[in-house]
Amino acid sequence: MEPILNESRQIYISKINAVQDYIENHLDDEVSIQQLAEVASFSEYHFQRIFKQITGESLYSFVKRLRLEKTIFLLRSSNLLTIQDIALAVGFSNQASFAKALKERYGMSASKIRKMDDWEMKHLINELRTNGKVSKKEMYYNIPIELAIQSIEPIKVLYTRYTGAYKGNSDLFMKLFTKLYSFASRKKLVNQETRWFAVYHDYGDLTEEEKLRVSVCMSIENDVVSQGQFGCMELAGGKYAIGRFLLETDEYQGAWDYMVSKWLPESGFVPDDRLCFEYYPPQNYENDSLRRMVEIFIPITPL
Repeated sequence: MEPILNESRQIYISKINAVQDYIENHLDDEVSIQQLAEVASFSEYHFQRIFKQITGESLYSFVKRLRLEKTIFLLRSSNLLTIQDIALAVGFSNQASFAKALKERYGMSASKIRKMDDWEMKHLINELRTNGKVSKKEMYYNIPIELAIQSIEPIKVLYTRYTGAYKGNSDLFMKLFTKLYSFASRKKLVNQETRWFAVYHDYGDLTEEEKLRVSVCMSIENDVVSQGQFGCMELAGGKYAIGRFLLETDEYQGAWDYMVSKWLPESGFVPDDRLCFEYYPPQNYENDSLRRMVEIFIPITPL
């Protein structure tokens, strides 16, 4: 049974969620403690302690982790961005600090990471997580039934966010969507035009499971006042690669692996700073099939 959060803690969670959103949208900027404290409306003196209490991770570790995980994502998804371009894109002011941070975390240079194949990369991440005790996993891909490149308009969404292990946990997603639906129904926000999404804030295998963040979302027409675990954000408009898949609950990772590791490096596009997400088109859930339709949105920009 989920713990009931008191009103004060819900307000804290809402404010820290807003700070995380701000950091993600300004990862290439030099963001000060003062700026982030203002976003959260906390005093600068208490802000970092509150951030760690709510997230279990220091502010410095959070920012550094996001920058390094985005570095790996960009190195692996495009050979056309230079290493210097990537360093600047993730907020490192010079090559020396960039190279040092990569070496400390992954034990090797950016150029070596870029040359690794998918299995070698998964092996490295697994080794970091398990102190060298690696269990071998075969790479596999799920192939989309359709793949298109489209431009979309920005989408306002109401969300509730979860931090922790979520991969393959369909019960967790059901609980999160049920929680969101119940809240939105009380506010009379659900209608026939409502669309449902899951937004991923981290970079898959690169993030330790207990630090993964996912927001389950529904489209809204107007902003809603943030309330505890429920907040508003915008799914950015622009060009996306959209893979449509028919998936069972244990096949989502293979679909994401196809889009990011297989299709994207060969596509002639590079990913940009917008968030990746899943969209769940209207479908019949009353039949006996375990497979569900899902569309994976990867933000892209031309070379």
